[in-house]
Amino acid sequence: MPEILYTVRATCKDVQQRGRFLSWLTPGHVLQVKAGGATAVRIVLLDRDSETAPAVVETQYAFPSRKAFATYIRDHAPALRADALKHFPPESGVTFARQVAEIATEL
Repeated sequence: MPEILYTVRATCKDVQQRGRFLSWLTPGHVLQVKAGGATAVRIVLLDRDSETAPAVVETQYAFPSRKAFATYIRDHAPALRADALKHFPPESGVTFARQVAEIATEL
């Protein structure tokens, strides 16, 4: 049974907003996702092309199976997503994108 990699990409308007987002993300939110079934977390700050480029944070969560991920989505994700939108509503300028993938190989 392959592991699932769940990536949430948050695009912030600038590094100051990214700092506020990271303060909200860790440790609280990340620990709640782990309590919901994630076995590992990696937070990645994407390089910016210029000072005016958006500041992007990718948070990658590993789940041991598709079943564990489905349980997380059903039982935990709705409240966690609502909390994210409470802190970073659409008018804040932070946008979220999500991607789900199977981990084929990890060396």
